[in-house]
Amino acid sequence: RAREGREDDAPRVVRRKTNALGAIKGASAGEACAHPAFMFDICVVCGERRATEDARGGAARGRDEGDGRGLRGHFTTSMKYIHEGLTLSNEELEKAKREEKARVLQNGKLTLILDLDHTLLNSTQFKELTQEQHDLLHECIAREAEGLKEGQRPMLYCLRHMGFFTKLRPHVFEFLESVSKICQPYVYTMGDKPYAREMVKLIDPEGTIFHGRVISNNDSTSSHVKDLDIVLGGEASAIIVDDTERVWPQNQGNLIRLDRYHFFPGSASSFQQKGQSVMESSMVDEGELGSVGSRAVLLDVLAVIESVHRSFFKNTDDGEEPDVRKLLIHPDRADLPLSGVKFMMSGVTTLGDRRPERHPLRLLASTLGAEFASSIERDGNTVTHVIARSSGTDKVKWARKTSGRVFVVEPGWLVACARANTRVSESLYELQ
Repeated sequence: RAREGREDDAPRVVRRKTNALGAIKGASAGEACAHPAFMFDICVVCGERRATEDARGGAARGRDEGDGRGLRGHFTTSMKYIHEGLTLSNEELEKAKREEKARVLQNGKLTLILDLDHTLLNSTQFKELTQEQHDLLHECIAREAEGLKEGQRPMLYCLRHMGFFTKLRPHVFEFLESVSKICQPYVYTMGDKPYAREMVKLIDPEGTIFHGRVISNNDSTSSHVKDLDIVLGGEASAIIVDDTERVWPQNQGNLIRLDRYHFFPGSASSFQQKGQSVMESSMVDEGELGSVGSRAVLLDVLAVIESVHRSFFKNTDDGEEPDVRKLLIHPDRADLPLSGVKFMMSGVTTLGDRRPERHPLRLLASTLGAEFASSIERDGNTVTHVIARSSGTDKVKWARKTSGRVFVVEPGWLVACARANTRVSESLYELQ
């Protein structure tokens, strides 16, 4: 079970005390064991072995239904990311999740689930690079090492023992340090466990951010999708940050879907975005002047998380438990900074984006109380703002014909409003 008040802020499952007959403490000696948890298929309370040879996968590979020797119909879920060999009964898991949710909320935090690849970093195998690209990367690593100041960490790595180069996303350390103050973060990746562990060492070398909360493909209850089923906490207080929405079919409402980070050419090509990697863009990285979109994406995501956290804990005693899924899309509060703002976006999301409403900037506007307008034809008379990245779009041209009625601002205006928690003057972020 999750134990409250653990100093390192990491959830754990502990063995219950038992009496001499193996019953759960507090139960009568003759009462049948509930088998709350197993370690390597041995019940931690009574010592009975689970019939693993008869176990059959249910909805997912991490869940089994014992099928013999007194454990018939006993559903369990593997929790080996917490401790190798650990399996909890579904009843015990739900209890642990409730307790952990209460503990985390008591500490004034939300639960945060972070993807790795294309979200916090980007990796490529040696074999995916030309010799010229190899040499360039080694030159970059050497130059970076020479310029590092005391306390700074490298952003580009050559991992010879794995055959990988890895580049961390800009602002990843600032992002993780900030979110760890208001959230309890997990890593949840479709990569395998050895890879996940190596990557987490790069972004959390001291282990002070994640405290072992790393879920890999080997730990998930499904090999094809991700799910909050094994994350200790509650769905109503969980935020997910991932570049791929389809891997979260059951938890779309919790998702902040950010743009993929492509530093290496092979990474961009694998997603039909050939020529759009940093290495193919004169090494101009994300958020730097001249980069594609010129947004520091992780700082945009940070602004969304901070905005949701502020709203979640502002009114927790009104009788109704807040829900991040509602706060991300429709907070329904009149005291938010951008209440009364009705906006359209132009050039912020790609035309092929299937779920533009999960984009960080779109969500940020919503969390601040602004209302989205879908088209000029339907909502033109009530639109107050066009948020755009470039001035040549049809929406921007339309807005500039309204004699100043509609503001045309850069996306940075949203971030500024979020940080100040007030409506910042549009004149400071007017799109030129």
